[in-house]
Amino acid sequence: MSMTTEKYLMLFNSYEARARLGEETETTTEEVAQALFCTARNAKLIVKRLVEERLIAWHSGKGRGNVSRIVFLAEKEPLLIDIGMDMARKGDYKQAFELFRHYGAGKETVERYVQWLNGHFGYRAETSAGSESLETFRFPIYYPIGTMDPAMVYYAFDAHMMRQVYDRLVEYDAATGSLKPGLAHYWESNADMTEWTFYLRKGIKFHHGRELRAEDVRHTIERTRGSKPSSWLVRTVKEVVCEGPRAVRIVLDRPNAIFPRFTSSSGMSILPRDALEENEERFWSKPIGTGPFRIANWTANHCELVVHPDYFQGRAHMDRLMIAFMPEETASLSDNVEWRHFFLTRKGPGRDDNANKGWRSLESLCRGSMLMTWNASKEGPQRSEAFRRAFGLFLNRRRMIRELGEDRAYPARGFRPTEKTPDLNEEFDEEEARRLLRQSGYAGEPFVLCTYETHEEDARWIARRCAEFGVNVEIRVETHSSVRKDEALAVSDGLLFCLVFAVEDVCEIENYEQDGNFLKEHLGGEIRRWVTEEIDRALACREPSRRRELLDGIESRLREESHVTFVLHKKLNAYVHPAVKGVGLNPFGWVDFKDVWLENREIGG
Repeated sequence: MSMTTEKYLMLFNSYEARARLGEETETTTEEVAQALFCTARNAKLIVKRLVEERLIAWHSGKGRGNVSRIVFLAEKEPLLIDIGMDMARKGDYKQAFELFRHYGAGKETVERYVQWLNGHFGYRAETSAGSESLETFRFPIYYPIGTMDPAMVYYAFDAHMMRQVYDRLVEYDAATGSLKPGLAHYWESNADMTEWTFYLRKGIKFHHGRELRAEDVRHTIERTRGSKPSSWLVRTVKEVVCEGPRAVRIVLDRPNAIFPRFTSSSGMSILPRDALEENEERFWSKPIGTGPFRIANWTANHCELVVHPDYFQGRAHMDRLMIAFMPEETASLSDNVEWRHFFLTRKGPGRDDNANKGWRSLESLCRGSMLMTWNASKEGPQRSEAFRRAFGLFLNRRRMIRELGEDRAYPARGFRPTEKTPDLNEEFDEEEARRLLRQSGYAGEPFVLCTYETHEEDARWIARRCAEFGVNVEIRVETHSSVRKDEALAVSDGLLFCLVFAVEDVCEIENYEQDGNFLKEHLGGEIRRWVTEEIDRALACREPSRRRELLDGIESRLREESHVTFVLHKKLNAYVHPAVKGVGLNPFGWVDFKDVWLENREIGG
């Protein structure tokens, strides 16, 4: 936004209550100076520039003290949209909406701008500064990247973004439930599974050009220790030994038959030791990995990823990703609000038109569930098992699915859906629920249900359903960042959220062991200790069926004693333009950008 345009908007805002476009309004130089927060001398210079650029007309009053007349010539709304468009092209998306708020843009103006953004986002070929044509995908999300530090990861989107920038020793194939080589081409353990050795591939390059070494793996694991969210992954690691430049031996203090699966977690993404030690603060402003894309720019407004041409698993087809961080309230203004599920051309169809335009539909069940945890550390009705059981029995999940619709698919009976999920009957018994409520001694006291923005509609529905049974629910809505603060966890009696199990067994264990995880933080001390003991027993099992039996036993006790109330399983949906190939939903519910390619470059316009 030019200085002159900014001054015009400031001036127009100040006079808007009494001035009409194209009509004269009486004023003085002193009044203009006050509106622009400058001296009378500077006000005269600014007025002159505004006249030269035909933004205003100015008729000076004759003689000292006589009023002048100003005429505003430019409409504010189109001017704001033009400025917003220019900001978007520079990647300053949030600033554009802040500009609209500051200058009081009307709802129609914001909607017109969002419709323009719908065309701005999508695939196209763009020319770089070096005149090279870059295949680019621009898309918005309605919350920022929380962290790119693997040791600090909680959320599925952050984990997904890390997989675009970093790699892990091994990779978990969710489709087959098996492991495949990653940075390590081979791994082995000793007889009792307390030592695991990983052999690194040759020639893998970090984004800054240095070759991956065993010391990078050792340093990554060591920095994960302590009171960090991902430290549970290395809870049993006793020692990390570099056996030369391309072999790492990890010594555990107890057996772990699936430790390689632990190393496939986003929290174990490998970082370059030299860049971290040189300047860690600078490193996190533009993190470096070995992944298919490198971060070229990361601000509060956007994140730009560009292809890593020397990627050891093959160059990505796309050249650049531009991720716009948008204010959450703008999602409701767009016809295509779930951009993470859509792959649109510049003039792609809306949600209801997809089937008629030949778009391909992808659908799968989310590998996880929506559930509620109950705060065992706080006094309140949730301390009563009878109250918690009543809650689960009167919830009426199928009615919730019918009334709210959208991506809600099936009632949940556990952490993950199975092939039996569509046919299972939910636990629903209103008469027994009322009996249990009486048994619990509940007397109408407020029950605080905390959630974050994504699940507010579900929480409101649950509150209305509870009211039918005389249960007084107060909803507390937090952001993705504030919900994890001690205050939010401490004041909530119950917490509604979704889990995603990207890596079988490992993500399940994470919810019991990760500090700051909602499930762990709300479990009581006695059952938490029992869970840890059962996990250690499960990890020592060579036989997968026995390991699964022990983990299922933990889930069963949590369900039977109502430490957890399972609510719903949700669907993942994607509508894909016919020319966009290589699209598939990963376990995080996102698309791995590396494999996406365009059959026809012209769709970008």
